[in-house]
Amino acid sequence: MRPMVGCALLLTALSSAACTTRRSVTLDELKILTPERAWVTWSDQSIVMMWEPKVVRDSLTGYVGRHREKLPTAGVTNVRVQAAARTRTALLVAGITVGMTGFFVLAGGSGPSAIIASTTGPPGYCDIDPEQPICTGVPE
Repeated sequence: MRPMVGCALLLTALSSAACTTRRSVTLDELKILTPERAWVTWSDQSIVMMWEPKVVRDSLTGYVGRHREKLPTAGVTNVRVQAAARTRTALLVAGITVGMTGFFVLAGGSGPSAIIASTTGPPGYCDIDPEQPICTGVPE
């Protein structure tokens, strides 16, 4: 049971990292995207996470911590938002599919297949004459 729980936790961790990424956007793109949060880099290289960021004229407004802030866009050098990472997500899904398929193939076994042939002849044959070599298993 523990390996299955560990595997589930590992897959959850990998999927959370693979499904999103942070990418840089311009202030014009920020107006269109309206993300939930953005990481804003200022000219002094400090980074602030802003919730519900909006560009209004020449200001960037949003929540920093619990306080609503209105900051000038002149000091902004970079804005990063969280976006879907479609390629990494597709690769994760493909990897999980291949891994699960391999697991089931190995768990199901791949031993030699056998054709079981009846050595007792037609139904009821050994009931009629049980002394026949085919019924006793003794070769003639």
